Amino acid sequence: MSTNQRPMFNVFRKVNFDDSIEKIEWRTYYPYTRSFRNNDIIEIVINQSTFFDATYDSQLLVSGKIIKTGDGDVSFVNNAPAFMFSSVKYVLGGGSKEMELVQDPGIYLCYTSEDSKHLAISGWNFPNSPKLNPDGTFTFLIPLGHFFNIFNDYRTIICGMQTFTFTRANNDANCFIVKEKTPTSNTTVKMDIQNVELKIKRIYPESGIKEKLLEGVAANNSIIMPYRQWDVQVKTLAAGAISDTWAVKTTLHVESPRYVIVRRTIGIMPQWRP
Repeated sequence: MSTNQRPMFNVFRKVNFDDSIEKIEWRTYYPYTRSFRNNDIIEIVINQSTFFDATYDSQLLVSGKIIKTGDGDVSFVNNAPAFMFSSVKYVLGGGSKEMELVQDPGIYLCYTSEDSKHLAISGWNFPNSPKLNPDGTFTFLIPLGHFFNIFNDYRTIICGMQTFTFTRANNDANCFIVKEKTPTSNTTVKMDIQNVELKIKRIYPESGIKEKLLEGVAANNSIIMPYRQWDVQVKTLAAGAISDTWAVKTTLHVESPRYVIVRRTIGIMPQWRP
């Protein structure tokens, strides 16, 4: 038997060093505007054509304060940061290619109990709720894969202009729960988001690899980016209706649905949380 068939017998092998990466650093990007009120559009642009970002490993930081009037107890719901936004969008190439648009991102996620142990800082702490500081302040650090499934499937560096758009929800009722201490009390809660910033993981490859990558970019070579994405479609039924027909559009070959989750709600939208 040849000794190279099993690694345990390859005692004369050479040591291989991975020097493909020269440096890794974190860069911070801020929105063009500093207004984070309800219905505001928060846009963060990365416009670097000669750098390579591990966007799949990057994070969104959201911090602020809960302002309470009344003596009720206020707590966040699980996944509260995602409920702060009505939609999130990721675009490549200066607006020419919309990669993913997620409506109501707070309702999409499904994690294991092990995930909950390291995602508490991201607002996912099921079956517990995210903690609010005694002074009402909060800080969440959320992986971009928490919003966009492309970064869970496509784990490759990205070069070029990237635009992230986060649209604030029209109200924050889905983000917290208020427990009144007395039947007659009436506690009101307002969320004041004070800071939003994007933490991007930047990769500096060694010169030979960088040169080949930039040659491919200059030649406008096609890049295949396979990934799965969620899509939510809402159908409002007429009062008293006992049946209805719902046509859901799909695109063959390019987009192929894997499965469908149907949920029925009674009440006024957008009260998604239980």
